[in-house]
Amino acid sequence: MLKRWVMLWVATMMVTLSLHAKTQEEKKIDEVVATVKKMLTLPETAIPPLLFQRAEAVAVIPSIYKAGLIFGGMYGSGVIVAKDEKGNFTNPVFIKILGGSVGLQAGVSKSDVVLVFKTKQSLSGLDTSKFTLGVDASLALGPTGREAGVGGDLFMDTEVYVYALTKGLYAGLSVSGAEVIVDDLANRHFYGKDVSATDIINNYQIKAPAIVQKLDKVFN
Repeated sequence: MLKRWVMLWVATMMVTLSLHAKTQEEKKIDEVVATVKKMLTLPETAIPPLLFQRAEAVAVIPSIYKAGLIFGGMYGSGVIVAKDEKGNFTNPVFIKILGGSVGLQAGVSKSDVVLVFKTKQSLSGLDTSKFTLGVDASLALGPTGREAGVGGDLFMDTEVYVYALTKGLYAGLSVSGAEVIVDDLANRHFYGKDVSATDIINNYQIKAPAIVQKLDKVFN
């Protein structure tokens, strides 16, 4: 009798834990939220609050890894959110970023990256599942400080502002030439069905898990 009770208790605990265990995509959203909060509150060098208000889309890639000796590589994963016709950020599109480089380099570095897009046209490559930074959209290092851009055009002539945070400081991590690729598998896991990046951005008959409310609070 005791053995049967113990087995029942173990089975119940396993079911309970599985129900509360976060998926890889939910863990990624937690990382994204933490990254944005950190970059918005850095002393003196925070991302200007006005930037998200004026942006049409934002990509956040926590922990981009760059490694190499002569030939280098770059890899990371994160999400893109875009604004709807009411000016609110929509559901996340899960993405990967891949890049390579040639030149004198050594070691491994890790950076948290935020890309702020001026227009949705800069994301047009998502329709075909990928686009290239610096080719399909011009890049510039983003302004910092809470007063940056007040009374002026935050975006100037650039299409995308780049923020790369390495060891607590903004560094010159180059993402020019890197490909941003839609992670179809992650999107399928998260939304429970095959869905295109365009449909996600346009909220077309898509029900997202409750965790997206964390993104709403940090972006909207």
